[in-house]
Amino acid sequence: MTQGESPAPASRFGAILRDLGSSIGDLLGGGRLEPEQAVSVEVAFGLLGYLAGVDSIVTSHEAEFVNQLMDDLQLSTRARDLAQQAFARGRKREIVIDAELDRFLATYPRGGPEARQLHDALYRLAAADGRLQPREKTFLDAVTAKLV
Repeated sequence: MTQGESPAPASRFGAILRDLGSSIGDLLGGGRLEPEQAVSVEVAFGLLGYLAGVDSIVTSHEAEFVNQLMDDLQLSTRARDLAQQAFARGRKREIVIDAELDRFLATYPRGGPEARQLHDALYRLAAADGRLQPREKTFLDAVTAKLV
């Protein structure tokens, strides 16, 4: 890149993921999860699973995004297992969106940095496959109304 050029979109995306990873990674470090950390993992990955499956298929781009997010967050083995279980429950529609958001907001304030990070992760997942389906937009609009 020459002087004065903007970074490529992929490198900006990578920087955003690293920032999100360091922020949430601090919350989730170590093998033992505190109750509020478990809520963060369960809610975030449950919602990501729900969103990924909202159009009836989890694309390879979405799966790669979620796996990379787990890596970027440096989730412990326990947190990664919890994240994978929550993602599967979300994908299978075994979660209640409003109840999950209420659990999250009982620990983290609406509009706060954690809520914005969750919101951003959901939007990045929706963009991972390069298209936004109407059902994805409806889901994102509903989540946005509660989080930010």
